[in-house]
Amino acid sequence: MTRQEIALLLRQGGIRVTPQRLAISEAVLNSSDHPSVQQIYERVKDHFPSMTLATIYSTLDVLENSGLIQELPFPQFSRYESNLEPHVNLVCVKCGTVTDAYIGHDSVVTLKNQIVGETRFKVGWQRVDFHGWCSLCANKGTDVARVS
Repeated sequence: MTRQEIALLLRQGGIRVTPQRLAISEAVLNSSDHPSVQQIYERVKDHFPSMTLATIYSTLDVLENSGLIQELPFPQFSRYESNLEPHVNLVCVKCGTVTDAYIGHDSVVTLKNQIVGETRFKVGWQRVDFHGWCSLCANKGTDVARVS
């Protein structure tokens, strides 16, 4: 998304647009690597050296409450993603990367629809994670146990 598109999206959501919020939003909405707060900070600090982690956290809260991103809590720290469509996250247990897998999208949608249709449960969001080793870590062969 362009900066202008992101600014329009924020305004449409009733979010006050500041240069800092725009930079943070751009860092999350235009990434596919599910960045952490620290990674977001690293991406924006050169343009905003006085930006604090508190500003990043508060902006992420605003974006999440507006339905533009989703927090993915992990034991070490949270990651943030903008892909709110049903999908599977692939989580590498060695290097920590998180990537979206579009294989299985239909299965996740089918499962969600079954749950909604057969229960009285109203699904607000879903999260499906597969934990294992990314291709780089698997090729290194370290700490990779064969599990099925």
